[in-house]
Amino acid sequence: MDCNEALESHPQGLIIRFEVIPGSSKLSVPSGFNPWRNVLEAKLTEEPFKGKANKQLVDAVAKLFDLPANQVEVLCGHKSARKVVLVRGIAVEKALMLLKLK
Repeated sequence: MDCNEALESHPQGLIIRFEVIPGSSKLSVPSGFNPWRNVLEAKLTEEPFKGKANKQLVDAVAKLFDLPANQVEVLCGHKSARKVVLVRGIAVEKALMLLKLK
C-alpha cells in the first residue's frame, strides 16, 4: 500500500485524508489506498448517524497509532465520505512505518 500521498505533515502532527465506507460488515482502518483520489480507505461498521461513524474512525485511528482518542480529530468532512483527520503528536515518517506494518 503506497499511502504517502494521503499523509502530510502538520504543525501539530499529521494530516490523513480518508474515504470512508460506513455500514461495512467488518471494521478495517485503513482498508486500502485509492490512488485516483490519493486517500486511505476506511471500512466502518457504524452508520453515518449522529456522528457514530466519525467517532469510530477517530477511535480506530487512535488505536492504530497507539494514541488516546483525544489526539485524533476529524477536521473536515463531518458529513461526507471524504474526511481530513488530524493526528496530534506523530510524524509522517513514523506513521508511514506503522502503516507499512499493518
